[in-house]
Amino acid sequence: MNFNERSELLFKNLMSMYLNDGKPVGSTALAKLPEVGVSSATVRNVMADLERMGLIHSPHTSAGRIPTDLGFRVFVDTILTVQPLNQTVQQNIQQGFQRAQTQDELIGSASNILSSLTGMASLVMLPNKEQEVLRHIDFVRLGERRLLVVLVLNDNDVQNRIIELEEAASESELLEVANYLNKHFVGHSLRDVKDKLVNQMDEIRLNMNQLMRAIMDAADDVIDSKTKAVAPYFISGKTNLLNYQELADTDKLKALFQSFEQHTHMLNLLDKSMQAKGVQVFIGNECGHEIYQNCSIVTTPYDVDGEVVGVLGVVGPSRMHYDHIVPRVDMTAKILSSLLKGNR
Repeated sequence: MNFNERSELLFKNLMSMYLNDGKPVGSTALAKLPEVGVSSATVRNVMADLERMGLIHSPHTSAGRIPTDLGFRVFVDTILTVQPLNQTVQQNIQQGFQRAQTQDELIGSASNILSSLTGMASLVMLPNKEQEVLRHIDFVRLGERRLLVVLVLNDNDVQNRIIELEEAASESELLEVANYLNKHFVGHSLRDVKDKLVNQMDEIRLNMNQLMRAIMDAADDVIDSKTKAVAPYFISGKTNLLNYQELADTDKLKALFQSFEQHTHMLNLLDKSMQAKGVQVFIGNECGHEIYQNCSIVTTPYDVDGEVVGVLGVVGPSRMHYDHIVPRVDMTAKILSSLLKGNR
């Protein structure tokens, strides 16, 4: 986009005024700014040029102008100056993770931190559960036929599940099954564990009695349920969107919330973000569906030991302060990545 100096100055000031109060900006208001220093007539001429370039438009019958999606895109790509985070904000992010112990708790905390810091809806895509590594498996008798299956994943992520057996199991039988599973499967991803269980079924059938095979099947069911997370991402702060006039329409919000719950539209976007490097800003139609008109989504991947495992970001109005939002999303991802490394 080719700006001359005057066009860029006026466009930058129009964006600043619109981002601050969300109202159409008139040529008279721009002309009154000390840094503009030209007449209202000159401003009107420049505004007409910007409108022809597709960067601004007049909503309804208003005399003022607001940015188009293209205008937001040009602003983000060529004019935006990202503000570095001050130490207080960084400390607030770190403190938000303090009580989290497991991987899921860390990811849930990241979502809460982002919604609080930005005043928008936030989401964090969960890592693929099939890639989680089995560290230990154990069985605890709770009664004659009631059994607690304990999975330890990625060091600190402990999953418990109570199951009912058709007949009572002795401590020695439980220990034998646990020893077998720990010997053959510890250190492997849950996907590999499931594959190996299938491949070794003949050996299991030969070497274990019916009860022990039932215990093995129960463990397999627990592993299977762990790999099938109900929701593919954490989402926090949806009601924050009520605070923005352009999104506060009941039908608009209802459609947005349904999109969050149905996952499909958002997952397509998050998958795209997984392939990109660094912070991505999706504006309006770039978000992949008309539901997100007047919205922007800011995302960035997070990793464990250099391997990208998920994406986090915020959903809000296109009229967001990108210079503040982008570094908050970026820093939260960096801190989450460092904590997940220690949690692995």
